[in-house]
Amino acid sequence: MARAIDFRRIPFVRKADQWLAGLSLRSRIAGTMLALVAVAGIVLAAWAVLADERLKRNVTYDLLSEELTHYEQRMRIDRGAEPLRSARLSIYRSSDFAELPRRIATLRPGEMHRVRSAGRVLDVLVRDGDFGRLYITYDVTTHARQELIAVLIIALGVVGIVAMAGWAAFGISRRLVEPINTLADRLTAIDPVQRHVRIGAEFAGNELEPIARSIDSYMERLDGFVEREQSFTSTASHELRTPLAVIRGAVELLEAQMADRPSTASALARIQRAVREMTEFTDALLMLSREEHAATRAEAACEVQQLLVRVVDDLRSVTAGKKISIHVDMQHPVRVPAPESMVAMLIGNIVRNALQHGTADEVRCVMKDRELIVSNAGALPHADLPQAAARHFTTHPGGHGMGLYLVRRICERYRWGIRLENDAEGVRATVGF
Repeated sequence: MARAIDFRRIPFVRKADQWLAGLSLRSRIAGTMLALVAVAGIVLAAWAVLADERLKRNVTYDLLSEELTHYEQRMRIDRGAEPLRSARLSIYRSSDFAELPRRIATLRPGEMHRVRSAGRVLDVLVRDGDFGRLYITYDVTTHARQELIAVLIIALGVVGIVAMAGWAAFGISRRLVEPINTLADRLTAIDPVQRHVRIGAEFAGNELEPIARSIDSYMERLDGFVEREQSFTSTASHELRTPLAVIRGAVELLEAQMADRPSTASALARIQRAVREMTEFTDALLMLSREEHAATRAEAACEVQQLLVRVVDDLRSVTAGKKISIHVDMQHPVRVPAPESMVAMLIGNIVRNALQHGTADEVRCVMKDRELIVSNAGALPHADLPQAAARHFTTHPGGHGMGLYLVRRICERYRWGIRLENDAEGVRATVGF
């Protein structure tokens, strides 16, 4: 069985496909239409020129052949009949070989030839007969010039048609692509906060209706996912806040009753810090689960250095044997438009990550201008730096890889900058507020 030819294996076709892939849909439609018109115009013009040329050659051949036959009939009556000589038509006998131009004398018999001689264009027919070889020439110089002019006119006509076709092709392609642009603009105009938005009815009866209906189906599923996630987050937050409030109240009551017992007061203080961290963590997760526009609306500002000191103090109590140093170098307090729970989670996760992955017993926290720099003596392979803040990425067995991921989510939410890099002393994380 014969195998089908794969034209895509041809280098020229493959390069053409790559070039077309880089064009817009409108350009490809217009280019295809223009190419079809251009090829059709060129083929039609070439066919017309060739057909006209063939017709003229056949007519000329019949004319010259008839003249030679007429002269042969005259010679049968009168062997001394003189051949025809006129301004455009001339007959030569083999005895007139000396008068023939060299290019004509060497032509083969039985065919009509076109030659140039002495600035003229001649159609020449050579025939062998009873009276020897005869030559007849026909001056077509004027016809040749007219043919050249006709070819130029046809070529200009083809160029004009292609130009008009190009103008029409781009106009038609714009009309063809307009529904796609309308669909793209409609999708861009959808507010991510809005739910239950459907666009299929707007494209009813349009070629894009199946696509619009598919988008509606996808948006319906997406709405279901978002609603279930928001419902779960709200419910979980509510269910967590109630026991946390109970624990906080109980701890405060115990602190008041056991103020004279230092050992018990220290344990209650640790419980109080854990409750506060859990409350802030719950609030931060709830805000991260909301839409960005809704979450960032009407939020209070907080001072970063105050939270830095508080978070570090809380971590010192649970990191026995490890040292956390703080150095603040700024002229004015740094206030950021974000809830304390968000900033506290960011600082806590960065410092906690540095404590867990550092090889030394010290973590340095530097607050300079509007940047928080946390560094340790650890080492992170350069290949892991781009994905260190990815979800579930961890370098320790049993780790969850959520710390730096939450930091990145918070920075993206409030458009803060974060970067991880290796330096001479270890790994450094920098957050620019």
